[in-house]
Amino acid sequence: MSATQKYDEVIETNGVKVPFFPNVITPKIERPMRNNRYEGGECAALRDILRPGDRVLELGAGIGLISTVAAMSEGVISVTAVEANPELIPVIRETHRLNEVTTVDLRNGVVCPNAQKMAPFYLRADFWASSMEPDSRPFKKKKHLPCFNIHALVEETKPTVIVCDIEGGEAGLFDGVDLTGVRAMILEMHPKVYGDNTVTEITNMIEAAGLKFQVPDKPSTVRYFERSGPGATLAPVKAKAPQPAPATQEVGQRAALIVNPDLSWMTDKPWEPKKARFLVTTCMKDEGPFILEWLAWHKSIGIQDFVVFTNDCTDGTDLLLDRLEEMGELRHLPNPAKIFDNPAFQPFALAYTPHLSEFKKADFYISMDVDEFINVRVGKGKLHELLAKTGPFDALSMSELNHGSNMREEFEPGLMIDQFPRHQREAPGKFRSRRGVKTIVRLGDKLKHVRNHRPDMHTDAGDVTWIDGSARPTQHFHDDGTENGMDIRGSYELVALNHFSLRSLNSYLVKMFRGDVVVKDKMVSRRYWRQRDRQSNDSVNFDRQRPDFKKKLATLLKDEKLKLLHEDCCKAHQARIDELVNQPVFKERRDWVKDSIWAPQLAAKAEESQKTENTAKAGSAKKKDD
Repeated sequence: MSATQKYDEVIETNGVKVPFFPNVITPKIERPMRNNRYEGGECAALRDILRPGDRVLELGAGIGLISTVAAMSEGVISVTAVEANPELIPVIRETHRLNEVTTVDLRNGVVCPNAQKMAPFYLRADFWASSMEPDSRPFKKKKHLPCFNIHALVEETKPTVIVCDIEGGEAGLFDGVDLTGVRAMILEMHPKVYGDNTVTEITNMIEAAGLKFQVPDKPSTVRYFERSGPGATLAPVKAKAPQPAPATQEVGQRAALIVNPDLSWMTDKPWEPKKARFLVTTCMKDEGPFILEWLAWHKSIGIQDFVVFTNDCTDGTDLLLDRLEEMGELRHLPNPAKIFDNPAFQPFALAYTPHLSEFKKADFYISMDVDEFINVRVGKGKLHELLAKTGPFDALSMSELNHGSNMREEFEPGLMIDQFPRHQREAPGKFRSRRGVKTIVRLGDKLKHVRNHRPDMHTDAGDVTWIDGSARPTQHFHDDGTENGMDIRGSYELVALNHFSLRSLNSYLVKMFRGDVVVKDKMVSRRYWRQRDRQSNDSVNFDRQRPDFKKKLATLLKDEKLKLLHEDCCKAHQARIDELVNQPVFKERRDWVKDSIWAPQLAAKAEESQKTENTAKAGSAKKKDD
């Protein structure tokens, strides 16, 4: 776009004059802009947050609306706005000119977490869809843009308020950034780009830095964070180098320091698949009815050690895990985040993991959840057979395969693998091909940090062998520390991660009530169900592992005390359902699933059946005529 391009109209939205370029302000955003709804929440929140003396850093300046609001606010010392799309720079400048704003430091480039000089950026017809990732939507042009290192940018501008809307680029961006001087953040999340788990991780990281998530009245992708307590300060969540031990924290203090342990003591062990020792750690809250199946499954495929961190359980999960610990089946620990009254449950558990004796004895490590099942597709489904098939690797990222609700409404005690056989496609089209991963990590001298979806590897310890579930090399995780997902097409040949995230509709209500196990007070959204209730295929089977799995499960249930605790968990789960089903918010969600998700699926299925029947009749009639 030329800086001198003419326009015929000025739209005033949220108190800001904006030039109406029809090729930029497309119909999709024109109407909300004219109705003061375009970024209305962000504008109102920013005006409410800003104080005299603030310094504002905006990442993703768009058409200049937010930077104008900030610059027009009384007493704001400085506003720095970074926009990657070069075609928007003249639009932003014209927005500033129309509003007599002259103090914004506007920069064109990409904000990056590392020291790279240039980065690809994908321009799309709708400016708000342009981003650093190529796969979510078709793009019209690819450009290589200069990078602004986020660490250097924060150190230079010293922001007290950060506003960020960069179409998915926020994933991993703030890891290790010193947010000590930041008082508030307004952050647009993009779960369609990287999934809900990454939203959780970003929220945890920011909360661990002392900026508390302000839970909204209704679900929103825009999240507001404010520092709790006057003068609270924190060190970075992910330190770049080993840090001295933090000062003792007072029990109950939210502003706790998370330091990634130094793993320099680790060395590579011999590659011996049949002798390999595996450790799984996981966080749980109110998962009682589903623990024994998950544990028996993974014990039967060759995982020896399990450490489970729990918090705030109400259904007997903690008692059942205590019994399993008494039986020598796992280790059960309270989540260390509870000591500091801090909601960052998963980051605390992951930071503690390398201190475990089980970690020091293990050859491989996996961070996973109780609704995820590793499905090895070679031999008898054992992990040692997978290792023998792939050969040596440093990391193997398993692609998730989501199993839908299978339109089951009621909770019934039983096996997930039998109740919910149908799942999403293994070979989707390009624009539905990105899914999350969990990673089998070889513990050795190349490992830098453990994380939930994937590890961080050293860049100076030699070549890293990173493969997918078909043993194909996949370098993009190592190249980009923000990546938690991948194009899964062709990645399920040797192993898949079968994900039973919904279960029955009524169990989903309990999940809503419980909230996310790693984010306190976060209620599961409609989008969570819509994205995961996929059940078009039933190609997966669990027959390889079934005999040994059933044998291990039967062995566990021979313990009468454990069996009774499991039954108590199932009763508590059903009691919670009975309590929730008639409450307005849960009744509304239940009705929404039935009317908006299941009804169209049933109608489509009936239509397909009718077509098949008509085709069969037509064939019979033709044969009769012949």
